[in-house]
Amino acid sequence: MLVVINVDDLGLHPAVRRAVEKLHNAGVVTSSTVLANGPDLGEALLLQERCPELGLGVHMNLLRGRPISNPQDIDSLVDEDGLLLGNYSSLLLKYLSGRVSMKHIEAEWSAQIEYLLDHKVRITHLDSEKHIHAWPGLFSLAGRLARKYGVSWVRKPFEHTPLSRFDKGMLRTRFLQVCLAGNKSFEIPAKADSVWGIGDQGNRLNPDLFAGYIKKYTPKVIEIVCHPGYEDPGDGPLPAEFGPLRVRGQWKAEFDALEGKGWLDLFQKIGATPVNYGRIDPRTGELK
Repeated sequence: MLVVINVDDLGLHPAVRRAVEKLHNAGVVTSSTVLANGPDLGEALLLQERCPELGLGVHMNLLRGRPISNPQDIDSLVDEDGLLLGNYSSLLLKYLSGRVSMKHIEAEWSAQIEYLLDHKVRITHLDSEKHIHAWPGLFSLAGRLARKYGVSWVRKPFEHTPLSRFDKGMLRTRFLQVCLAGNKSFEIPAKADSVWGIGDQGNRLNPDLFAGYIKKYTPKVIEIVCHPGYEDPGDGPLPAEFGPLRVRGQWKAEFDALEGKGWLDLFQKIGATPVNYGRIDPRTGELK
């Protein structure tokens, strides 16, 4: 079994960058996805040289901050100040009611990918802020963009949850399952067999729950989706255009959970290999 342990939101805040570097050096985190418009992008990109075994993907963003594109060219995605809308529910309602242009989405995601390529990022895969690329019609677009830019993997945010489970985690996974059912699938680029960490977040991101999951579903390639952070007293707030820090509540719990020795012990016990997507052959799902 190959396990990609991916931290979302690199470039958002120094706490995320610090967590990625510390946990990667500890042997747990293997991958992270980068916000091209993130306030901490410049420092975050230095990790590529300091941590050459860390895979970096694109965390495609339609939700927060200032877009990479000229706001006038993607006016269905921005507010009167030229900022991305900043509210998930508002964006979803606008999208479902047909008031968001697919051409604008493609233009902004393309601009983000090209921006990171221009900054010499060796892109291993694509995913998105809040898994928006799973919305109906957008998963196939993500696949098309990956093919266009030579990216071999796209996250398919499909996580199994039992019918007997009734909590927020189940609702998140069930919503994404329904969204993905409305998308055309594709073979190229490749997708992991499953993800884990959408239904179980915060202090539930622990090796015992993961062990139970893989025992039941036995994936060949699986991605653990996580959001750890390591704050410093000197850290400042996000710029106003990025809005409040919505993931701060998860940072410490997930950093502490991933820092614990249990993960490496579990991987050794089950014969799992922690890798980034760049080390996996997309045709076979085996190590290159």
